[in-house]
Amino acid sequence: MTKKILVIEDEVEIGINLCYMLEAAGYEVISAQGGKHGIELARQFLPDLILSDIMMPDIDGYQVLESLRKDPATLAIPVIFLTAKSSHENIRQGMQLGVDDYICKPFTHSELLEAVKARLRRQNSLKASLLMPVSNELYAAANSIKNMLSRAQDEAQTPPVAANSDEPEPEPEAVVPVPPTSRFDFGELIIDFELRNISVNGHEVKLSPHQFNLLHYLVENAGKIVSHRNVLLKVWGPEYEKETQYLHVFISQLRQKIEPNPSNPRYILTERGFGYRFAEPTPIT
Repeated sequence: MTKKILVIEDEVEIGINLCYMLEAAGYEVISAQGGKHGIELARQFLPDLILSDIMMPDIDGYQVLESLRKDPATLAIPVIFLTAKSSHENIRQGMQLGVDDYICKPFTHSELLEAVKARLRRQNSLKASLLMPVSNELYAAANSIKNMLSRAQDEAQTPPVAANSDEPEPEPEAVVPVPPTSRFDFGELIIDFELRNISVNGHEVKLSPHQFNLLHYLVENAGKIVSHRNVLLKVWGPEYEKETQYLHVFISQLRQKIEPNPSNPRYILTERGFGYRFAEPTPIT
């Protein structure tokens, strides 16, 4: 399937040249002349990648990026800044907001296309990783149903034991004590890591393995600020330590499942420029 790229550039001539280069390379291109128009088109077409200038007359690239990252529909779309502003402070500002890459002006045709290809390749691998836990859960659920049906069929074919049988009754299964620090109570949110049970307002919440591991790490460090890099290293491993956008996607998914109001989180708090902090829970003793 042809990849769709949104170009946000207020200078018409530069925008035309960018579109021409990308279309010649086989991409479908959408063009926006200004930041506000770019946000509208991003929400309408949900492109695979966004190339955005920073200095624009209506709103700048940082404001565009901040708006896109606040919207669940556009949160995961990778963004590359095209800019002549390559100072450490400018780059840091973009990284804090979640930009995926920078291309400094002036750039060559090959530099642009290599950066685009590299980011799209990485995005494809991230999407595959996001879908893998879902596939594993579906496979596990199918196996569980299959085993239940098999046991039910075996029980139906097994003759009942007579009432006066001398067969001893099976011993009840031993109950494994739950360590007191494995359960936490937030009132509406109850977390039991030992039993892998999460409930919100009395309703069980299903988490994928990565979502569960992410929540476990955040609660384990409740009250502390944990950096993006440390979370990625601990939950996903060293190959993902720079993929902050990957983490943003999982944080958004987790907030949708456990927060009363995901847009104004109570538990998973953002520490801008640093990482995240989970509000301190009350251990159930």
